[in-house]
Amino acid sequence: MTLLFRAGLGAFLSLMLIHPASAQWQGKAGAGLRELSHTENDSGGRRLVRESGWLPGVALGAAYTSGNVTWSAALDWYRGDIDYRGQTQAGTAATSTTETALATLHLGASYALQNGYSASLALEGDYWKRHILGSGASVGLQERYRSERLVAGLGKTWHPAAGMVTADIAVLFSTPERMRVGFSGALDQASLRTKSAPGIRIGARHRPAFAPALELRAYFDWMKIARSEDVPVTRMGQFAGTIAQPEHVRQGLTLSVSTLF
Repeated sequence: MTLLFRAGLGAFLSLMLIHPASAQWQGKAGAGLRELSHTENDSGGRRLVRESGWLPGVALGAAYTSGNVTWSAALDWYRGDIDYRGQTQAGTAATSTTETALATLHLGASYALQNGYSASLALEGDYWKRHILGSGASVGLQERYRSERLVAGLGKTWHPAAGMVTADIAVLFSTPERMRVGFSGALDQASLRTKSAPGIRIGARHRPAFAPALELRAYFDWMKIARSEDVPVTRMGQFAGTIAQPEHVRQGLTLSVSTLF
């Protein structure tokens, strides 16, 4: 899907150069909050790790409309600290803080159907930086994740007196997460890949009649990723054991307020 993502980016940038004089453009910029929840489970379904918290961030976007088709690009970026509740390799409970940064690049298109319905298809690049701070005798972990997603959705728009309201639902198909893991120098860095995963997104947008240049948006994402294969880890180049990324669930509620221009 990486090649597909790059091809989609090239096609979108090419379309942005077509007929600039007659293009119908709209941009938006705003601030948001994302409630992130990350849960890891062992093979028996027992919870190993739970991380959760709110991250502040920014949301930027641009759209080009021609006839029934709207091409769009968006960038969301969130960063902050969230609570970590887990356990050590020996099974001892551990609490700490996870420094987290999330970025999503979205390139997509939607087609206006009849009666306010629309169908959409998009490609997303997802980047996640996760630094679990050391606690007690436990060393910290530095993790970076990269993956791509295909997003297919259906939306419905209403125009009541209070202003435009849009609700949408989409299915997500993610490539395996490509992970890079650091162990605060206790072990050499390691790389591993998780499994491809499906997910779901439910969202809504509102543009109030009294402030048509204002957009309020909320959406919820949920995705479950299966356990990765075991990979070897080394210490100063010498074999020291194996690691794996447990089965995990990523979910989040995102709220944003943007100005349209």
